[in-house]
Amino acid sequence: MSNQQHHHQPLLPPEATTILRDVFGFSKFRSYQQQIIARVLHGKSTLAILPTGAGKSLTYQLPAQLLPQATVVISPLIALMKDQLDRLPPALQQRATVINSTLSGHEMRERLRAIAAGTYKLVYIAPERLRQRSFLYALRRCGVARLVIDEAHCISLWGQHFRPDYLFIRRAITELGTPPVLAVTATAATDTINAIKTMLGPLDVIQAPIFRPNLFFQVVRIRSGMSRVRSVIELCQQINGPIIIYARARQRCEELACELRLAGIAADHYHALHPDREAVQERFMNGKTRVLVATVAFGMGVDKADIRAVIHYNLPPSLEAYYQEAGRAGRDGWPARCILFFSESDANTLRQWLQSTLITRPKLRELYRHIRKMIEYPVGVIDLNALQDQLGSDGETLVRVGISVLEQVGVLRRHFDLPLSAIVERRTANLHTPDWLRQFPQEAVEIDLVMLARQYNLPVPQIEAVLLEAQASGQLLYRPGLRLPLIECLPVPPDVGDRIDHWLATAQQWQERRIEAAVNYARQARCRHQLLAAYFGQQLTACRTSCDVCAPSHALSVGIRKRHG
Repeated sequence: MSNQQHHHQPLLPPEATTILRDVFGFSKFRSYQQQIIARVLHGKSTLAILPTGAGKSLTYQLPAQLLPQATVVISPLIALMKDQLDRLPPALQQRATVINSTLSGHEMRERLRAIAAGTYKLVYIAPERLRQRSFLYALRRCGVARLVIDEAHCISLWGQHFRPDYLFIRRAITELGTPPVLAVTATAATDTINAIKTMLGPLDVIQAPIFRPNLFFQVVRIRSGMSRVRSVIELCQQINGPIIIYARARQRCEELACELRLAGIAADHYHALHPDREAVQERFMNGKTRVLVATVAFGMGVDKADIRAVIHYNLPPSLEAYYQEAGRAGRDGWPARCILFFSESDANTLRQWLQSTLITRPKLRELYRHIRKMIEYPVGVIDLNALQDQLGSDGETLVRVGISVLEQVGVLRRHFDLPLSAIVERRTANLHTPDWLRQFPQEAVEIDLVMLARQYNLPVPQIEAVLLEAQASGQLLYRPGLRLPLIECLPVPPDVGDRIDHWLATAQQWQERRIEAAVNYARQARCRHQLLAAYFGQQLTACRTSCDVCAPSHALSVGIRKRHG
């Protein structure tokens, strides 16, 4: 059910139905697609929450063909962008492109020119591009009809998929001329919805019911003498078709895949450090591997419709994560199983694991100290890779999340990324720009933007904006070089310790609430679908046929034979 009732829904133009049939090959819209597409075409900013497999991509891919300028899609993963591009109908592939870190400067300029010329209607970009002022400036001059935020739950401040670059979207929206926004995700509890609204501005929410009757939810309680590994093997032997097994630790994924192969099951493992992840994914997608044991690094945007079961070997950190991952089963509409293993010790194990991943006050202090050493106070550019190396094994997470925390507590401000240097060449004898630009000769020269700003007592974050305006008016040619994050150290607030403690306590409370909800789901003898619906703010009567509580005779049973695991 939609969170808001719209009694007078805008109508779709007849061309939309024609494109649906002739380009996408569908005879009719799925539930909620028509409503969302109509809002996109009428320029109404919307948050669309549709379960996995409900056809979220169509809600922006189709209207993109009818709008006069490009639709820009912010997507969190390069692999996800490639996957979405590959799955487009051939006629649309020619009118879609990707702009991410794999492109050279020349390739990016060529694609921007093609966007301006109207060649591309659909443009997928990585979120880090939002911090490049010259890119947003060029994109605005090309014309942006709609801005789409895919996997919008990444905005949620403390979620496991949190991407700090998503927090910059509001600023990017302004730079792009405030185009209407469509945010899409498969899962969002009330606090996540509120976070998305806070970050993106006013949005109408359209939320489909999460109930999918073809999914059978079951909890397997691990009791004394019962082997988790043996139980997984038995389940894989009972279930026909492709299976995903989610395990928390990379080593457990490898060990479990090995155990399954020893039992005669075609299995492989997948995690972020696997040397050949693409090949592993390809074997699973084309059916050569039947069972994939993976960390949560696998799955976002993966379009395999015939997955017959998703098994969670460990208790997930939240019901949002669980529902999103379990929802990858049965996208073809045929019966599929979502099975969660649970023992009473799981909650404590999960808490200890999450505690070890939390950022601490000493770590934030260390991060801040390194940043201060790397920049010339009060503002300068830093090399994130070098910073990560200095911070050791947890450097990636500490830098990715920690800079955002320091920004929120008021000791840093991260601006648009800035080139270390740029090539500037005057195009006219008389410049109408500020006096300091008249120093440039009428041949190409290399400049240091930070030094230039300091020399003329200009705000460093604004210097590139002036150069871009001068280029746009034809007064000079501006070619930026390698970009790095521009960080400003602010006067340290006297209560900074209290601010950090409050942030850390809030993050821990947020985590605790989610763990407790996941534990309650596993413990309670109440319809699984009903519990999930309630968590997402929806009311549902007991499913009667689609979970182990309502229909215990349909649940799969596993033995208690002892075996290591």
